[in-house]
Amino acid sequence: VLTVIAPMEGTPAFRAGILHGDKIIAIDGKSTEKTSLQEAVRTMRGEPGTKVKITIMREAPRKVEEIEIVRAIIKIESVKEAKIIEDDIGYIRISQFNEPTPDALEKAIEKLCADGMDALILDLRNNPGGLLSSAIQVSQKFLKPGLKIVSTHGRKDVNYEYSAKGKYHYLDFLMVILVNGGSASASEIVAGALQDHKRAVLVGEKTFGKASVQSVLPLEDGSAIRLTTAKYYTPSGRMIHEKGIEPVILIPISPELWQKIQIKRSREEFGALEDTQLDLDLRNVTDIQLQRSIDVLKGIRMFQSQASCTAHARSK
Repeated sequence: VLTVIAPMEGTPAFRAGILHGDKIIAIDGKSTEKTSLQEAVRTMRGEPGTKVKITIMREAPRKVEEIEIVRAIIKIESVKEAKIIEDDIGYIRISQFNEPTPDALEKAIEKLCADGMDALILDLRNNPGGLLSSAIQVSQKFLKPGLKIVSTHGRKDVNYEYSAKGKYHYLDFLMVILVNGGSASASEIVAGALQDHKRAVLVGEKTFGKASVQSVLPLEDGSAIRLTTAKYYTPSGRMIHEKGIEPVILIPISPELWQKIQIKRSREEFGALEDTQLDLDLRNVTDIQLQRSIDVLKGIRMFQSQASCTAHARSK
């Protein structure tokens, strides 16, 4: 079954109300039962301004619904909303991992550091992943050189290991990483690496669990077969695929609240240009996962301050 990992904010699917976990059971009235992902993508693509109808099955609340999506050209910046939110706590959201992401992240961090940031919330919620190389370059910015980031274990003992390299490493500020069920693939690699090395506290919900190496083998009749040839593992040896990454601090929120949070912040980012096909009351909508992340960082600061004072008193 074709399952939505996470609709990207600002896209036609997001504006139409598609949610993480929705199962696409028909496209323009045609069942997707035997449809491959590539075929489905080709069917849904089309000229900007044209429409496609997608029938989805949603688990909570359980229902089947036909949603009309207006096609458009999609341009997505992967690094968004770099800002100080309060008490010198910085916030950066990564929507996907593509080639420009590491450099864009570095520029965002430098800007926040210049503004006085001493703690960072890195938001990977609803980030469906992207390039492995991008995930590695992002991870290594927060880890000491030489530390393992991720490894692959495959058949016939064909294994690979990726470690932190690079010139710039941000090791001096506290970190929280926000994740949820829409965080997948490259997002899980970053979250797993920084969690294992105790570089960041994970807050939110368990991630999707999609981290496998796949190979496409062409056949004589022109078709092809896709094989899973290896799986990704965190530095401590945890398999990510079909397991996901568990946050230390679990803060579940309903799909309806998460949808409102996304729409509210999208409207704050794009203003009136970012409208949706949904009529939702966004008054009093609070991102409780983000708020808890702020509380966590403040709590760690307080603990470290008290520990420092105690150590100073003992040394006298």
